[in-house]
Amino acid sequence: MSSLSEPLISRRERKKKDTRRRILDAAMTLMANTPYDQVRIEDICAAADVANATFFLHFTNKSALVLAFNDEVALKITSLLLEANSSSPERLKQLLTAYLAEWGSHRHLMRQIVLEFIGQPNVGAVFNEVSPGLLQLVSNIIRTGQASGEFSTRITPETGALAIVAAWNAIAISWAKTGDTRHASEAHWQTLDIFLQGLLSRDALPQAKL
Repeated sequence: MSSLSEPLISRRERKKKDTRRRILDAAMTLMANTPYDQVRIEDICAAADVANATFFLHFTNKSALVLAFNDEVALKITSLLLEANSSSPERLKQLLTAYLAEWGSHRHLMRQIVLEFIGQPNVGAVFNEVSPGLLQLVSNIIRTGQASGEFSTRITPETGALAIVAAWNAIAISWAKTGDTRHASEAHWQTLDIFLQGLLSRDALPQAKL
């Protein structure tokens, strides 16, 4: 019985992922040629050849597309890093290079999406979790670096990943408000430099007693 049910679950999950990707691709294509606020969810569904209700099975609203975009970027970067034979610090640099390139190629669209996203109430906590795929990717690189002795083991990979991705998210918000792409790019690199050259190389700070 289980041998029959497992393939069915696998096919169902593949179909779900394919539908989600089709919706995202359709949205990005439409928004590349039409102002963000003029693209309706109905337009996206028509282009993706799905029912309107299907959209809401995958995304709560248009601005949630930024969540999916970051996950798609993380998948692309994962594939790139799998082909590279680099040290863990170099892998983080390669990750950031690819991440900035993806955002740069969609900068006008992503700026519009982020601006709408952060305009929603109580969005702060959600935006810090905007990149689960990116968080996992950074966490894995840190974990590998710790295992090889390249990184200190005094912090957990999850904490390190959350710190750096949260900082990048904050920079993305600032960039969306100002449109200063050069400054945002420099800020991303400075954040990574702090992480690589500062936080992991210093002695642990004494912890306050509660």
